[in-house]
Amino acid sequence: MSDRGRRPPTFADACEAVLSAPTGDHSVATTLAPIHARARLDGWGERRLRLVDARFPADVERVLELGCGVGVLLRHLSGRYDAVGVDSRREQLRFPAARGEAAVCGDPTRPPVRQAFDGVCVLEDAAGAAPLADLCVAAYGALRPGGIVVVAAPTDPTAVAAPGVETYSGSRYLLERAVDVATDGDVTIDYRVTDRRTGRTAVATEGREVRTATAEELTAALRTAGFEDVLVASGEEGETELRGVVVGSGVRPVDTGDTSGAGTAGPPALDE
Repeated sequence: MSDRGRRPPTFADACEAVLSAPTGDHSVATTLAPIHARARLDGWGERRLRLVDARFPADVERVLELGCGVGVLLRHLSGRYDAVGVDSRREQLRFPAARGEAAVCGDPTRPPVRQAFDGVCVLEDAAGAAPLADLCVAAYGALRPGGIVVVAAPTDPTAVAAPGVETYSGSRYLLERAVDVATDGDVTIDYRVTDRRTGRTAVATEGREVRTATAEELTAALRTAGFEDVLVASGEEGETELRGVVVGSGVRPVDTGDTSGAGTAGPPALDE
């Protein structure tokens, strides 16, 4: 279901959550969703829209994004297509829902939608968080026969979590975010919050893993899921902005005999 109507959490909400309970369950999926929204680089959504547009044929109208998060790409997709986003992180979904975008809560590897989409896209944040093979199978199941999937998978964990220290500031709070990325893909993020009015400080730590894939592994995942006309390329093969990312596309065959999703009118509904 959608979280439409609920305001998204603010930067101040995130900072106060850390100060109130430093040892609590703080992550970008929960209390720190506003930090994730602020950390996305300017222009990222536009660049990813160009990546998707370059691979979608002209007849694509209905698009599904698996793992849409705070909706950085979904916002741009919605201005161009009849777009729906799926993600399991409710706190992040409150951002696109507040903007009026179609965002539903569900597991991206088992999206609660009908087989009705012309295109499906999966970007590096989602591909780095779930098994690539499962995401490709989910995309196949959501596409109409002849539909196309575009997957951008990280070949390096730093494509999803760039190491370093960044500072974010509001009218009252200061937050320092330090990211450390291990070679095996384990990511540790420390958030140090300071209340400049009272002098209170607190530190919360988040740990997560970024899954990586090679071009060969992405190719195998797409083909095993059933896609044809599979094309895979890395950033070194022409799209230099995709350093640390490999991009693949594939088409769901039209000769499957399964047309249950073809011709569905209106936005795809949730499965009951």
